[in-house]
Amino acid sequence: MPLKRPRPSRATTEAFRKGLSQMIALDRAPANLPREAFPQRIYVLGLKAIAKGRGVERARPMVWEFLIGGRGTPGVLVCVGDPPGKKPPRMTSMTHDPIASDAIRATRKVEALPQVQKHSYELRRLRVSALSIGAFWLKSLEKGVPDLAIPYHAIHAKLKRMQAYPMEEFLSVLRPIAEQRHEAEAKLRAKAKGGRSR
Repeated sequence: MPLKRPRPSRATTEAFRKGLSQMIALDRAPANLPREAFPQRIYVLGLKAIAKGRGVERARPMVWEFLIGGRGTPGVLVCVGDPPGKKPPRMTSMTHDPIASDAIRATRKVEALPQVQKHSYELRRLRVSALSIGAFWLKSLEKGVPDLAIPYHAIHAKLKRMQAYPMEEFLSVLRPIAEQRHEAEAKLRAKAKGGRSR
């Protein structure tokens, strides 16, 4: 089944188009990019949520990444922040090849996974910045079918790049690392606080 792709708001899409046009005018992006762009919603999951055994329901949408090009044309990845509240969306960064084309190729691999052919999912991306981990998050749209995580950037030996894991298995690998990191950070904060109170 084709992956469901969430659509950004009109304001977010306009911020992307405006930001990219400015980069082209400044000669920082190729002028011959394809018109079509593939937006992906990036969710962020914190250390504390993982360490406490909470799932991806604690992940928060943070930014959109628009993938453009690939397959013989230059690849560009444009990031647009759309924070909650009254602030308007705006382009925050732009990345060129090889990172952009790698992201496009990885997306195509996810679309071709056997699980994707059998079940219905929404395509998302998940970041655990504190652990330098990024994964595609396939949010299940079928009852009884678990969400999947496909790491594309991982520092842990138990997680193979571009292999699909049930989300709970993925998080169970991260949990002990998150617990250690969270505890270490708590000790550093307590030490810093104690130093300031003297």
